[in-house]
Amino acid sequence: MKKYILGIIIIISIVLVSGCVSNSNNNSENETQTLAKNGISIKYPGTWVIANSKNNETIAAVADPHFIDSTTGLGKVSVVIEKKTNTGPIETLFNQTYKNLFTNSSYTLTAQGTITIGKYEGLECYYTVDQNGTVKKQRAVWIGEGDEVYIILCTAPENEFDSQLKIFDFIINNFKIL
Repeated sequence: MKKYILGIIIIISIVLVSGCVSNSNNNSENETQTLAKNGISIKYPGTWVIANSKNNETIAAVADPHFIDSTTGLGKVSVVIEKKTNTGPIETLFNQTYKNLFTNSSYTLTAQGTITIGKYEGLECYYTVDQNGTVKKQRAVWIGEGDEVYIILCTAPENEFDSQLKIFDFIINNFKIL
């Protein structure tokens, strides 16, 4: 009888220890990082890196290092935050921007609407852009706060965009103006 009880205790101990070991796995795929600068804060996956952008209005950028363009060194899958000053309604600047953008035949509108991110109400636009035969899909989320407009621009090659949506949504939903 003692051997039976001892055997049960050993089995239970092994199960408990193995459960503890598997739960303590700190895999960077499940970790997040926070980038707080230039009056904003975002959370992004632990596997992503802080990136650079060519746009002068960029205040923050992150990218998936698994998708780097070897010729330009820029991320093919990225989220860029831009900041613009605006004196009128956000809708006016949004509509003017995309009216001008879509006069270029390389850009094609796919969807447009409104969005709520926490306490922020905003506008969003999905479109594709053909750059020298490479088609990228982009999602731009516009949020107005006072006389500032923040644009969260998510970019990926068209064939990768849908697989990145959860990450884009995570970053957008964790955007905060400080």
